[in-house]
Amino acid sequence: MANARFRKAHPTLLSTQHSALSTVLALLLLAVACTSRPAPGEVAGRYLDAWQRDAYNDMYDLLSAQARSTINREQFVRRYQAIQEGVGVLETHAQLGQGKAPGADERQATLPYSVERRTARLGTLREDNQLPLVWEANTWRIDWTPSLIFRQLTPDGLVRMLPQDGARGRILDRKGRPLAGPGTIVSLGLVPGQLEDRPAVLRLLQQHLGIQPERMAAGLDRSQPDWFVPVQDLASQRAAALPNELRTAPGVVLREVNRRTYPAGPVAAHVVGYLSALTADELKTLAASGYEEDDVLGRAGIEAWAEESLAGEKGGELRIVSPQGEVLSTLARREARPGGDVQLALDLDLQRLAAEALGERPGSVVMLDPRTNEVLALVSYPSFDPNGFILGWSQDEWTRLSSDPHQPFLNRPAEAAYPTGSVFKLVTTAAALEQGGYTAESPFRCDGVWRGLGGDTVLRDWLPQGHGDTTLARGLTQSCNIVFYELGKALGERDPGLLARFARGFGFGKPTGLVGLAEVPGLVPDPQWKEQSGNGPWYLGDSVNQAIGQGYFLATPLQVGNMVAAVARGGALRSPVLVREVAGRSGRRAYQAQDLGTLPVSAQHLATIQTSMRGVTRLPDGTAAQAFRGFSVPVAGKTGSAETDGKNAHAWFAGYAPADNPQVVLVVMAEERGLGAEVAAPVARQILEGYFRQPR
Repeated sequence: MANARFRKAHPTLLSTQHSALSTVLALLLLAVACTSRPAPGEVAGRYLDAWQRDAYNDMYDLLSAQARSTINREQFVRRYQAIQEGVGVLETHAQLGQGKAPGADERQATLPYSVERRTARLGTLREDNQLPLVWEANTWRIDWTPSLIFRQLTPDGLVRMLPQDGARGRILDRKGRPLAGPGTIVSLGLVPGQLEDRPAVLRLLQQHLGIQPERMAAGLDRSQPDWFVPVQDLASQRAAALPNELRTAPGVVLREVNRRTYPAGPVAAHVVGYLSALTADELKTLAASGYEEDDVLGRAGIEAWAEESLAGEKGGELRIVSPQGEVLSTLARREARPGGDVQLALDLDLQRLAAEALGERPGSVVMLDPRTNEVLALVSYPSFDPNGFILGWSQDEWTRLSSDPHQPFLNRPAEAAYPTGSVFKLVTTAAALEQGGYTAESPFRCDGVWRGLGGDTVLRDWLPQGHGDTTLARGLTQSCNIVFYELGKALGERDPGLLARFARGFGFGKPTGLVGLAEVPGLVPDPQWKEQSGNGPWYLGDSVNQAIGQGYFLATPLQVGNMVAAVARGGALRSPVLVREVAGRSGRRAYQAQDLGTLPVSAQHLATIQTSMRGVTRLPDGTAAQAFRGFSVPVAGKTGSAETDGKNAHAWFAGYAPADNPQVVLVVMAEERGLGAEVAAPVARQILEGYFRQPR
């Protein structure tokens, strides 16, 4: 009642108050609206974050209506993806700079930003730009144009990368001769519209290249008349050997193509290695290092070990061009850099010599220069031709290689470990002289049969009638098993782990330290190893077996060669050197032998071993005397015939020459070929004859 009377008495005042309240409310609403209005930087930040994540659909959602009218979503996403892939962008980083405030009408804003693109070919590309925004539908929108991708990009401009690839570095032998490098091959193909006698050409392809006519015919039928239809890549020599009726037939085209080639072919394949294409999984990992889909990768040998140095650096030129191909501007340029060369200590002449001497016997040859411990030759047979990975394998060829039980891809000198047989007697002799209480003249009696382990155990010498009365030093020359059975028993009774410790001191049981190739460590068994491996306790018979290089003991031919090199130079154990020098991106790096210690044998006792080894090839009862009869250069050596699960023993010869001034260490190992004296020693002589015929 009172309020009604008040309204009648003061109508103007109430009206004024109502108007004031309305104004206050409007101001409050405007303030709330202004407070909730997003800042342009918030939207710009979301846009740039989406760009960094390659979330192009999210970017499109933030575009203005005007921008969306010029490009639809699919075109927008496809353009960004195409540029990303074409430029080879590995990672994008975009961020806002210090921004300008919205324009006077508060409906426009321009914010500076920078974008960095890490690319495979051009390194990191940085660009500063301006991001325009407009206020519409109660939010800020990106007023997009193509110039936001690259500042100089026009609506009809195209981004193009002109790639440049640095040539892969060469792999050279010690005299600078290429084992791997640039070369040419011949790509043979057919042009369907030019074939005058298609059936005859297909018959010739089948006859000389093993190409099935049905497969070739299907490819021709799917092609245009003027297309070049590839048939097969061929080595230049093989292409030249094709009959003229095929080479000159209408429609047959031979093109020279630049490719990596391996001039030595199978001779040095395990050392050099090979290349093959990247897998999809590898590309995911290696893309960050600049590799692309059609790149190749070193798979084995030096090609794999020196991949980073050999591969070189990619380069290219990033351009904006018109639809007609006219260059409108150049955005970035970087010159490709060729890969560095790798020079090996390997001598291609000696590598060929050793491979020819080993012939088709599965096995290894190792040649070292004991003065520098450089690897002069490293042969593994059976082998493979690394050019096959460039030219392509036929199905028959690949099936034969991949299913061969002799494993042609296995690098036997460094990655295969074997029992060494009597070659191990060098270690046993050292242990006996150093810690067994024996001298060079300690007497032994060899009747061909030994029953020293008691019971029904009977062990025999390799010479059925035995060697009669002999000594420790003479027993090494004769490789008398009875002498070493006695030594193994005595040393085993004294300390079951003694021979194992000496073997490790001679470099066995661990890699040699060779740089450039993979190695296996071999195996030096001892009582602890035998029990932990589940083979039971160590018996005295294990020590006896170990003394002649049998039982569980395993070594690589390279380890044997490295041991003999240490014996030849007076006891210094060093790492073998295969790689002489690498020309990398940061300069040249030379490699030399690293000191690994000294053999655990005194100079006096080592001289006894050296004298006994010389007798192996010189004395009438030396095991390699027959093989080296009449050889003019004195040779110190040791034969071995290691029992295997197969029919025949592994045949070993390990030695050095000249015996009084060592220049070369040689190991020959032929798998399951019989006696070292009858198989490996003659091969060794053939190699040494060739070595000393060469000018030094």
